[in-house]
Amino acid sequence: MYAEILLSIYLPTIIKILRSINGSNPRRCGFDCQDNVFSMKLKALLRREVLSKAEKKLWRRLYKYDREQRYLRKRSELDEALEEVFDQTTLMTIYNLMKKGLIKEFYGVVSAGKESRIYLARDSSLNYVAVKIYLVASAEFRKNRVMYVSGDPRFKRIPNDFRKFIYLWARREYSNLEAAYNAGVPVPKPLFVENNVLGMSFIGEDGQRYPTLAEAKVERDVLIEVYPQVIDAVEKLYHEARLVHGDLSEYNISLLPENHIAFIDLSQAVHIEQPQADQLLLRDLRNIVRYFEKNGLGVEDYRELFKKITGRTPVFDVSEE
Repeated sequence: MYAEILLSIYLPTIIKILRSINGSNPRRCGFDCQDNVFSMKLKALLRREVLSKAEKKLWRRLYKYDREQRYLRKRSELDEALEEVFDQTTLMTIYNLMKKGLIKEFYGVVSAGKESRIYLARDSSLNYVAVKIYLVASAEFRKNRVMYVSGDPRFKRIPNDFRKFIYLWARREYSNLEAAYNAGVPVPKPLFVENNVLGMSFIGEDGQRYPTLAEAKVERDVLIEVYPQVIDAVEKLYHEARLVHGDLSEYNISLLPENHIAFIDLSQAVHIEQPQADQLLLRDLRNIVRYFEKNGLGVEDYRELFKKITGRTPVFDVSEE
């Protein structure tokens, strides 16, 4: 049953690996890949007329052994990748989302981290969707994330069960995106959340995501346009969505056409009433200032920005972090 569900999820990357395992596409990704030097040498030797029958037989055995070993490695890698992301419960969750028409097709991985994978997908209307799947096998996840949930007035109870904590974390990011989006902060639009699977609008075009500030080569005149947008978004996130991003840097700010920006990855965003909110806001502002200063733009001190946004003088020192 689970195999059927998996086959209904169209992941070209998985199909490509399966094809290579089955040897149905040897020229592109099978066991005869051109980058496999050992196989190339074996085949070259087999074609040489000077080899005796005994020598050719020996080399054929070596070549067969080489193929079998690479088959086993590919199969092992595939199994590990599938088990890490698509456990049985996650497969059932995706299957339910597909039956609802929220997901129709899966494509490749947009980005991958230790705690989640983001896939490009399409919904039943063939609109591009970003599907974030939180891994349920990340041992350090709960340990490192409890501080962001603790004290959140929206979630009174923190479950002890690890899988339930992952589900809470996914709902929490959905809630963060919803609050930010409704407040007019440039973020992906949240579309659905079920268990450890979160769907949102895709920040990109024609299936290609827009680069982050860290990935793009940004000229100074573009930075001059981008900087006030970033500060305005931080301020709007704080006052209207009542959130602090918590992990803001050039790696979590996408650069859109016409020099617009969007904040991504609000999984660690905290409510402004949480005890750690001020410290995280100060750290976010320090990261922003560092980036723009490093790229030759004169900007305000992050402590002054904190004071302008909150109306309070910071009591934390994050300069050494």
